[in-house]
Amino acid sequence: MDQNDTMDWQKLYWEADNWVNHLTFYKDELLFLQRLLDRYFEDLIQYQNLDEIREEVMRFQDLKYTCNKLLANTREHRYQLALAIDEKDTEHGFTRRTHLGLQEKLQDFTLGFKTTKKEIQSITQELMESLKE
Repeated sequence: MDQNDTMDWQKLYWEADNWVNHLTFYKDELLFLQRLLDRYFEDLIQYQNLDEIREEVMRFQDLKYTCNKLLANTREHRYQLALAIDEKDTEHGFTRRTHLGLQEKLQDFTLGFKTTKKEIQSITQELMESLKE
């Protein structure tokens, strides 16, 4: 592995490390949203469309699962990149294709996260405003 290859693998490592940081942040945000849903769930089902709430909660649960799985996969990928850099070896069972696949999954997850967060904030905000009145 020459100097440029090492720099390329290091770049991929730092990119994967950045993804881990973002996913950890998203995981914390999901925990906050879970607490928000738990706090207002009974009121939500009284004041909102039950089918809409059920659908949103299912999407939210899927998002939490995806986040955890993606975080674990990205940590493993980062670890494999570190091994390749340390051992000057690019044959550790992963490829740039793996990296690009994770990047695509992260982009899809981020879009789903933003949409779901917006929906949860919207329905809980409506509820909180109606409870004030």
